[in-house]
Amino acid sequence: MALAPRFKPLELSSLNTAPGLPQTHRQAHLEDPALALLTDLTHSACVVASHRDSLESTLHVMMRAGVRMVFVSGADGLLAGVVTADLLQGERPVLRASNHHVAHKDLTVADMMIPINHWEVLDLSQVRTARLGDIVATMKEHGLRYLLVTQLKDGQTTLRGLFSATRLEQALGQAIGSDLHSRSFAELEAVLVR
Repeated sequence: MALAPRFKPLELSSLNTAPGLPQTHRQAHLEDPALALLTDLTHSACVVASHRDSLESTLHVMMRAGVRMVFVSGADGLLAGVVTADLLQGERPVLRASNHHVAHKDLTVADMMIPINHWEVLDLSQVRTARLGDIVATMKEHGLRYLLVTQLKDGQTTLRGLFSATRLEQALGQAIGSDLHSRSFAELEAVLVR
């Protein structure tokens, strides 16, 4: 890649001693702008699995990428759903395989994903004026571990970002709510039985 002449390399220096690691002094607060903890997908890579991928291979992709949720593409290559590591492990796949009389190894991501027509989302315009406390209240109210954010622009809806309960809990230094897992499980189980 050729750079314009106005860009110049910066001078580097050598270290004689080991540098200290930065200490996080500030935690997030419920009054902070919600955008502060939005994972903006225009700046972060999305991890995408094919609807045909096996549960095991998708879990390996998640582990390598260091994520607990991936988006799922359909046969047409368009976004079809989302799946979390929790959905791919434990008794959920076993129940799904048993209910549909298939071997566990034959389940695909499509069998376990939450399809887009079951998503509950916020529009980016709402997030721009929201505080972290509003996001936490929304996630608690709806029993969500992930809250997806879309943007309507020029008549087209685009996935713009997401909030993760785990990231919010770490930043706020407190649990969002113990009921999120149980409410989410009940709702997700209803989807899996479909």
